[in-house]
Amino acid sequence: MNLSKMRHLFIASIAGLCALSVSPFGHAQETQADCSIRIGGGPKGKVYELMIKDMQAVCGAEVSICAVPSIGGLPNLMMLSSNQTELGIAQLDTLQVMASGGDENIAALQAVMPLHTNLLHILSLRDGSRVGVTPMPFSGQIQVIRKFSDLRGMKIAVVGSTQLLGQTLNKQTGYAMELLLAESDDIAIKMLQSNQVQAVFTDGGWPLPSIAGRLPTSGLSLVEFDLPAPPRFTIVQRTYQNLDSFNNKYLGSPNILVTRPFKASGDMGKKVTTLQSCLIRHLEELKEGRYQAAWKDVKDPFNTLGVARFAPAIADKTKVSAR
Repeated sequence: MNLSKMRHLFIASIAGLCALSVSPFGHAQETQADCSIRIGGGPKGKVYELMIKDMQAVCGAEVSICAVPSIGGLPNLMMLSSNQTELGIAQLDTLQVMASGGDENIAALQAVMPLHTNLLHILSLRDGSRVGVTPMPFSGQIQVIRKFSDLRGMKIAVVGSTQLLGQTLNKQTGYAMELLLAESDDIAIKMLQSNQVQAVFTDGGWPLPSIAGRLPTSGLSLVEFDLPAPPRFTIVQRTYQNLDSFNNKYLGSPNILVTRPFKASGDMGKKVTTLQSCLIRHLEELKEGRYQAAWKDVKDPFNTLGVARFAPAIADKTKVSAR
């Protein structure tokens, strides 16, 4: 499956969410009227939304910021393409696939700065799921899933951008997983508990609230990613003590805060420059203060991982952008 076909399949999946009365593109019209910069974020309580709240806390006095809810990186890119937002957060791999698919508006986006790494969180049932079920009573057998390589031929509930990631992994591994789109983590977990699927794919920075908030008695287990990282991805080890998961390996993809290619000397360009400069100045505070742990993933705010960097209104003579 080529990148263009993957892109069209994912957009079709997003359209399917609309049919389920879910708005994947958020509600840009509901943001505050006095908002200077609208940023495409994520579902309530997930790390994208929480990172934007941190941006508001440290930079809101310099430029007003509003978060526009969505289900993740792909709709954030679509909102940028359609001028519903000025900035958005997206995974690097999602941005690259969409930029290569022919959308000139997405290909023209520029990086304000790199952000945290999204981790693919894979959930299964601790006691296993029934597979091989037929219409015959008591058919099938229980299979316990502990690592990614156990997922061959399994049904997976995918949340947000993990639909595109699941397609990529299917293509690279030949595992023939059946991907079923879920509107939220909670719905995906209900699908898992009712045996509609054998695993859940969801992503986000560590610690992901929808995972960290699960009780030890939930019956859920985190599945380890036991394959080498594909190109553009990394392997990251993290712990969720609440689910008895210690130093598990996760597939990680970096996030980028991107913006439309505003003229640096224009009104909106100056506002984006103000936010960019403020975040860089306060990066150490964001890493060390009472903010999301995901900020610690940002090692070099000028390294935009091959994405063209937004040019500030006043040239920065001490650093050059990474191209």
